[in-house]
Parts: sequence; C-alpha cells; structure tokens
Amino acid sequence: MKVSTKLILLVGTALVGVVCIAAMTLSQLKQSLVEGRQQEIRNLLLKAEHLALYYQGQEAQGKLSRTDAQNAAKAAISELNADSKSYYWITTTDSINLVHPNASLIGTKTGGNRTTIGDLTDTQAYARGLNQEHIALVDVLIHRSANSPLEPKLQGVVAVPAWQWWIGTGFFYDDIDAAFWRVARAMIAIAVLIFAVVGTMAWLMTRSIRRALGGEPADAAGLAAQIAAGNLSAPIALASDDRSSLMHALHEMRGKLRELVQGIQHSSDSIATGSSEIAQGNADLSQRTEEQAASLEETAASMEQLTATVKQNAENARQARQLAVLASEATGRGGSAVNEVIETMQGIADESRRIGDIIGTIEGIAFQTNILALNAAVEAARAGGEGRGFAVVAGEVRALAQRSAAAAKDIKGLIGSSVARVDAGSGQVAVAGERMREIVQSITRVSDIMGEIEAASVEQSTGIEQVNLAVSQMDTVTQQNAALVEQAAAAAAALDEQAVRLRSTVAVFRIAA
Repeated sequence: MKVSTKLILLVGTALVGVVCIAAMTLSQLKQSLVEGRQQEIRNLLLKAEHLALYYQGQEAQGKLSRTDAQNAAKAAISELNADSKSYYWITTTDSINLVHPNASLIGTKTGGNRTTIGDLTDTQAYARGLNQEHIALVDVLIHRSANSPLEPKLQGVVAVPAWQWWIGTGFFYDDIDAAFWRVARAMIAIAVLIFAVVGTMAWLMTRSIRRALGGEPADAAGLAAQIAAGNLSAPIALASDDRSSLMHALHEMRGKLRELVQGIQHSSDSIATGSSEIAQGNADLSQRTEEQAASLEETAASMEQLTATVKQNAENARQARQLAVLASEATGRGGSAVNEVIETMQGIADESRRIGDIIGTIEGIAFQTNILALNAAVEAARAGGEGRGFAVVAGEVRALAQRSAAAAKDIKGLIGSSVARVDAGSGQVAVAGERMREIVQSITRVSDIMGEIEAASVEQSTGIEQVNLAVSQMDTVTQQNAALVEQAAAAAAALDEQAVRLRSTVAVFRIAA
C-alpha cells in the first residue's frame, strides 16, 4: 500500500474520529443544555413555591385571608414573568387557569396538551410526575401561536397542595436547539479546519516522506530486504536530482557493501591461500624444528662426551706435566751425575797422564838399567871367568830391564789408549751432559707447554660446558619453538577454517559481474 493511501486512510480515520468525538460532544452538550434548562426550571419553580408558601404562612398566621393570600401570591408570581422566553402559569388541580400571560385564558379550563409520553395529556403527565417527584418535568407539544405548528416544550410543575395549585413554567426547545446548533456549527467548522489542516499536513508529510524515502516505503523495504537477503545487484530507480533520500542512501550503501563484500571475498581468498601456505610452512618448520631439536640433542650428547674427553685430556696433561716435572728433576739429577762423571773422567784422564808420566820414568829407568846391564855385561866379559856370574846377573837384569821396558811400553800404550778413550769418553760425557742440559730445557719447555695445555684444557672444558649449557638452552628453546610452531600451525588451520567460513558467509551476497 502506498504511503499516500496510508496517509489518506489515516486522515480519514482521524476525521471519523473527530466526527465521532464531535457527535459525542454534541450529544453530551445537548444533554447538558437540557439538564441546564431542567435545573433552571427547578430553580424558577422553587422561587415561585417559596412565594406561595410565604403567603400560605401569612394565611396560617391569620394576617391574610386565603383569598387575599392567594391573590397576593398570584400577583407576586405574575411579577416574575419578566423573561420573554419563559413565563409562570398557575392552574388548579382540575386545570382552571389562575395565572397566564394571556389574560383571556385566566378562569378558563385548559383543554390539555399532547405530550411525548404516549397518549397522556400534560395534566395526566403532571399528576403522575408529581406523584413521583417534588417537581415534575414533562415534554409537551404546544402551539407557540394560533397559526404556528406544534413545537416541543419542556414544562415543569410544582404542587401547592394546601391551595390545590400547580405552578408551572417552561422553555421551548428552540432555545436549546439554537444553542446546540451554534456549538455544532462551531465544532463542524473546527472539524473542517482540522480536516483541512490534517489533510494539508498529510499531503506535505506524504511529499516530504516520498522525498525523504525517494519512493514508496514498500520499495525501500523491498530493497532493504533484498540487500538483507544478500542480493546486491537489484536495480534501483532514483530521480535524477535525488541526493539525500533513503533510496539514494540504500543505493550508496549497496555500492559500499558491494565493494566491501568484493574486498572481503578477495581478502578471504588471500587469507585462505596465505593460511594454507602458513600451515604448510609451519608443518615444514615443525618438522625441521623437530629435526633440529634431535640434532641439538645429539650435539648436546656429543658435547657432553667432548667435555668428558677434554676433562680427561686436562687430567692427562696435568699428569704429564707432573711426569715432565719429575722427568725434569730426574734429568737434572742425571745432568748432575753426568757432570760428576765428566769430572771423574777428567780426574781419571789426569791420573792416567800422571801414570803415563810415571811409566815414562819407569821406561827411562828400564832404559838406564838396560844400559847399565849392558855395561855390566861388557865389564863381565872383560873380567872373564870372574865376571861370568856377574855377566849372567847382568844378562838377567838386562832381560828384566828389557821386559820392564817392554811392559812399561805396553802399559804406556795401554795408558795412552785409556787416556785417549778417557778423553773420548770425557768428550762424549760432555756431549751427553750438553744433551742432558738440552733434555732438561726441553722437558722444562714440555712441562711449561703441558701446563699451558692443562690451563687451555681447563678453559676449553669451561668453554665447552658453557657451550653445552648454551646447546641445552638452544634445545629447550627449540622445543619451545616446536611447541609454538605447532600452536601456530593449529592457529593457521583455525584461520584457514575461519577463512572458509568467511567465504561461505560472503557467498550469500550476490554481486553482479
């Protein structure tokens, strides 16, 4: 249904409501006017009744006779007929006119007027009403003039039982109708004005709504429903100058949504591809991390073995250094011994030389003895027989001298050989001493080197322990990295699943190619 039709229905409904309210108000107004007239009649009749009762009191007190009292009462009530719209009348209970604006009717009997209550006359209606209430109110039909038609009139009657009077007054309904129609015309005018204002406002609202919506609300709702259903390719009819309506905003929103959905689709595809690559990369990285962790574990084990080996090498170097120190000390003692041997050999050489000298002396003595023996033999030969025994002794001495010379010569040769050998031994011992000193120096250097090796091994052991600790930490970090990689792989898998869901969600939207 178009918004104009809805607003027409709304205006019609409002108009019907206004008419109904006006009708109810007018009905209540008429009822209020009638009740006001009824109350006014009661007030007028109470005033007249008070006058009649006053003069009844005068009669009862003996101040006036009944006739005088009744005449005074009639005169007083007649003076109250100053209102041209109503007047007082007095009749007896048997319908004889006592007071009436038309003097010709005084003393005559009323013929009885028609009422709105069935076939009852006004007199009958008054009598029945007075039996029920203090003041009877009756609708009667009366000729306003001799030639006028019957008109409805509201009559009120109050009884004066002591004098058998009915005092009455009333108003024609034309006054009530006139007041009613005055209000009715005013309300009709107001209703017409309200209708005109509401109609104008409805027309203005319809035009404003159509401008604000850019079309019918149903069209906007249908377009919004299509967009909500994911159809972003439905055509939209817009006015050429429409730049601010709801349809224009929906058109712009659809364009932005189309761009957004296209971007989301491209992004979801990229996310899906990236998440797949990340998942594959994480899987490879996880495998490599596990392999690295295994390698680190093997490296840690090797480092532990290397640490134990280095510690063992350091211990062996320490022991070798101790042995080198002992060897140096022993070599030092050997060098001292060689020096003593050299000194002893030099002493032996000196003693051998002195022996050689002694042997030389012995050779000289043997030579001299031999010469002496030779001389003795010569002298014995000269002596002849006497000198034969001396010659024998001289021969023996010569033989002994010769053997002594030969032995001395042999000893001298041996001593010379010994001296030569001692000299050679002394040289070799000197060389051995020099070698022993070099050995001591080398052992000292070896001891120092072994000390340095020991210190380096200790430092190396400490460094290897630190490296081992670092490898252990690297192994721990690698294990943590492996766990993180697994978590990242799980996150990448979840991201891939979310990307699939995102693509399936975005697939709801239909975008024109």
